[in-house]
Amino acid sequence: MESQPGKKSENLQKAEILVREARPDAGSLILFPEMFDTGYIPQQSESFGDSYSGESIGETPRFLAEISRKTGCTVIGGGMCKKQAGKTNHVGVFSPESDCETAGYDKVHPFFPERENFIAGQDITLSKINDFNVAPSICYDLRFPELYRSAVLRGADLLTVHAAWPAKRREHWETLLKARAIESQAFVAAVNCVTLDGMFSGDSQIIDPWGEILVKASPCKECIVQATLQRNVIQEARETFPFLKNDVFRK
Repeated sequence: MESQPGKKSENLQKAEILVREARPDAGSLILFPEMFDTGYIPQQSESFGDSYSGESIGETPRFLAEISRKTGCTVIGGGMCKKQAGKTNHVGVFSPESDCETAGYDKVHPFFPERENFIAGQDITLSKINDFNVAPSICYDLRFPELYRSAVLRGADLLTVHAAWPAKRREHWETLLKARAIESQAFVAAVNCVTLDGMFSGDSQIIDPWGEILVKASPCKECIVQATLQRNVIQEARETFPFLKNDVFRK
């Protein structure tokens, strides 16, 4: 998705159109890129931000909850989140049965432009979605394998990555996504923003526990990628090559 910087209402409207065009089956999982609602503009954080919990949740979480109800799907997405201690880069998990997020994840590793205005998250988040234990992460987190190993040791088998990853580091994106899937023996579903000027190339993709790309977006173009995930692929990978059992940090 290409988000227009700072134009939240327009971006949310576009997101709804993209979901409608995708026509997801009820029970599916829908993912949005990092800060899809405002575009990646962390330097303008004072102008934006929503509460994702409490009685008065903001425009973006209300939208995500509505999309979840309309489609009958679980939705993971977010943006700048206001909290008592400060602002975080956030994604929430929204299910059709709830008017607010059922779980939330704050970016544990803020990127360089975020560090003055955002506080870091402190832990991973796990959500049971259908047959999968899902752990979201955000963009720069991808460079820290210990975050994903911690999630896997707690039971994660589907890792989502919500990103605004620039095209000039596209090779890093491709390599790190495969590495996280292979070393975790988990599915990785990664969604990145795109701009027609080529600054952000998209390259959203879904990778299986063997490191095979199941589906990949066309570069520098708005589009939707979809795949059906089979849980037995995880079991097969972990039984065939059970190196996770040898992790010295496993309790």
